[in-house]
Amino acid sequence: MDLLTYENFLLGNARIGNYETFALPTNSTSTSTSTSTPTPAPNCTLPSIIEFPNVMRKKSVGYTVACLLISIYIFITLAVLCETYLVPSIERLCYSLKMTYDVAGATFMAAATSAPELFVCLVATFIAKGDMGIGTIVGSSVFNVLAIAALCGVFSGVYTKLDWWPITRDCFWYLLTICMLFAVLFDSIIELYEAIILFSMYFVYLIELIFDRKIQSICRKVDVEKDTVTENPMTREEDPLKTFKEIVCGFPKKEDKAYRKVWFFIKYPAVILLAVTTPSARSIYILCLLMAIVWISVLSYLVTWSLTIVGHNIGVPDSIMGLTVLAFGTSVPEGVSSFIVVRKGYGSMAMCNAIGSNTFDIFICMGLPWLISVAVEKKNIHVNSDGLAMTTGILILTGAIAYFSLLGTKFVLGKIVGWICLVSYAAFLVVSITLEILTLKPVCDIESGYYSYYTK
Repeated sequence: MDLLTYENFLLGNARIGNYETFALPTNSTSTSTSTSTPTPAPNCTLPSIIEFPNVMRKKSVGYTVACLLISIYIFITLAVLCETYLVPSIERLCYSLKMTYDVAGATFMAAATSAPELFVCLVATFIAKGDMGIGTIVGSSVFNVLAIAALCGVFSGVYTKLDWWPITRDCFWYLLTICMLFAVLFDSIIELYEAIILFSMYFVYLIELIFDRKIQSICRKVDVEKDTVTENPMTREEDPLKTFKEIVCGFPKKEDKAYRKVWFFIKYPAVILLAVTTPSARSIYILCLLMAIVWISVLSYLVTWSLTIVGHNIGVPDSIMGLTVLAFGTSVPEGVSSFIVVRKGYGSMAMCNAIGSNTFDIFICMGLPWLISVAVEKKNIHVNSDGLAMTTGILILTGAIAYFSLLGTKFVLGKIVGWICLVSYAAFLVVSITLEILTLKPVCDIESGYYSYYTK
């Protein structure tokens, strides 16, 4: 088989993002003009590492350690970004619009931290032409609901009394979102009207949030104006927003403990990088928020890439990587931002961010790319809906676990809720990974003889 035919075979059979299997042809003893059919090799699945640039694909201990350290530092950078820029800019936005913290968490923070999922879905729809976006959204949805609740409850060190109304409101919308996704994907075909309805429903959700205070006043007969942000974050006595100079020159004091000094110098390169590229929330907070979204997208992509290399090098199966690394990588912003705001005492904002992110993921991150694709290409989208009933059941179950665990503790976000969600998430991973292992297909070795052909 000549080189051109070989490349066409690979590109014709490999749908990046959908991870379809293909049979690798073996060398034939016949010449290029022979009509004999080459003998196919056993089917294999393309590894997820080919989704990323052709860098550090060769298995090496050095590459593995380097990528692991890079991933850790990206987590540190994301923490600095959310604490110094994302959360403060949203605080200023809340103050300017007189919003409640829970609505801000369900809208602006959810949209900002869901930027990686939107990027993945756009790539999957228009470039990869696969179903990668659906898998990413489903995996990150389970992480958002259970893992973030566990993170805030177990590791934040605070007990936060939540208002039952916003949690119930967003859980209702999350359930409605799942049901609509099931209806759209049921026949494996996405038509124009379905994409329009799915995308438009997010604006119905926003309208409901705009009138949320009036609805609460009617249904609960309570004054909810007290929950709006009335204290200017720029002039408040406790933890006011920092200027550029305070961010860059906030060196530790002599009396500070040694670990604080070490931590400061470890994160200082990230502080400088973000400071020179992102305005502080005290200046142009809208631009600060937009730059934070850009950085969240870039850093989430880099951490997913780095962790994929680590998993590939140590031999973690590709399907298991999708359940763990890819879901974790795209949901890091939600986890970090929710952890930060819950420590500030905004528990409802943290949970509404986690649940509202899922609503944004399905209505916008999936609805918008589908709508553009169907409208531009003038043809319906065909997706793989195998296991749709199980996927729907898992999403509903995870939402129910989080909600009823909060209901059982009278909406106190603490260690009890955290441990329930943590154990549930661990059980989800164990069951999912076990099922994947039982049905695991071999992964193509990209370092084998056809590697040079594939990467040309």
